[in-house]
Amino acid sequence: MQLPAGRTEPSAGQGQARAVSRSLVTVLVVYSLMNITAAAGRPKILQPANNTVITLEDKSLEILCEAQSKWATLHSIYWLVNNTFVEDAYPDGRVTEQRGEAVEQMLRFRPLQLEDFHNKFTCVVQDPSGRAVKHFNLKQELDGIRLIEKEDRRE
Repeated sequence: MQLPAGRTEPSAGQGQARAVSRSLVTVLVVYSLMNITAAAGRPKILQPANNTVITLEDKSLEILCEAQSKWATLHSIYWLVNNTFVEDAYPDGRVTEQRGEAVEQMLRFRPLQLEDFHNKFTCVVQDPSGRAVKHFNLKQELDGIRLIEKEDRRE
């Protein structure tokens, strides 16, 4: 291999130094990205809160899952029913999700039925900094429906 005038071929020591330098740069970049992610804060579910009472209108029910995420465009929010996606749990379309303007997802029951009181509903929000999960059961009461937050130690 011919080198330009005055240049010499790098020695083995220089090649190793470059490899170490590249490795160090890679480690610093990864470390910086991890710190940026941590600084952004994990997502947080704001609503619904435990023991929220929702009144029924025309035997339909809407539950809003509202969350906070520092990642404006890199987040995902959705509902699960018994750890299954809503469209799979209710293939007839009676219960659906409706995307909101902010970090929110509406769960709509049209109409609410007795079987819905036996299911576990889960709101999930995730972004590059982590994941937040809240589980709920529906409890029928005289003044409407009460959301009861369920503890799940596995999340």
